[in-house]
Amino acid sequence: MDSSLANRIAKIRSELDRLRAADLKTTIIDLGDREVVGYRCRIHGAAVHRYALAAPVNPDELAAFERQLGTRLPLEHREWLTLVSDGGAGPMLGVFPLAKEAENAAIDYAADFPFTAENPCAAVPEGADAERLRNIARIYRGMTFLANEGHGMFNLQILRGAASEQVWWYSHEHACPAPILHAETRKPLSFLDWYELWLARALDPDRDQVGSF
Repeated sequence: MDSSLANRIAKIRSELDRLRAADLKTTIIDLGDREVVGYRCRIHGAAVHRYALAAPVNPDELAAFERQLGTRLPLEHREWLTLVSDGGAGPMLGVFPLAKEAENAAIDYAADFPFTAENPCAAVPEGADAERLRNIARIYRGMTFLANEGHGMFNLQILRGAASEQVWWYSHEHACPAPILHAETRKPLSFLDWYELWLARALDPDRDQVGSF
């Protein structure tokens, strides 16, 4: 692995440890017949994954998933899966494991994702059900779901097309995707950019909460 990529991943893991230590609080809950551990977290979604990293992906499982995709995952995402974690701690409700994504038969992995930052997809007006279904059919191309934000919102890893390797935000309710842009550079984010931005927001003492991208 490229040394700069290895250094970024090492820094992310260190920052994740720091966030876990600062945010994850435990308490003993007395249920009468037994005691259980309860968890409290300030950061949105962290109570779901509790900052726990799953084991790295089995190479055979990754190969099978990429055969299903018909392409390799972006390098940063692939390195994270194989060296760090196949799902678990990460932005919002946590990063999806490959096994969950392998269940999604609705995505046309062989087609290009048709949108770009310069040519985005407009939100569907309320009640326009036919247009919403047409939009979803276009969105479900050349991408895979990366994380769940809750309330019908998701983060997508784009696999094919001009936006390949970028991470996008998606509202299922409004059938509308949009690129996640860095606040300073205004450039679309890669997988590690996305993870780093979430950590920076979560560790910012001036922020009370980390909401949707």
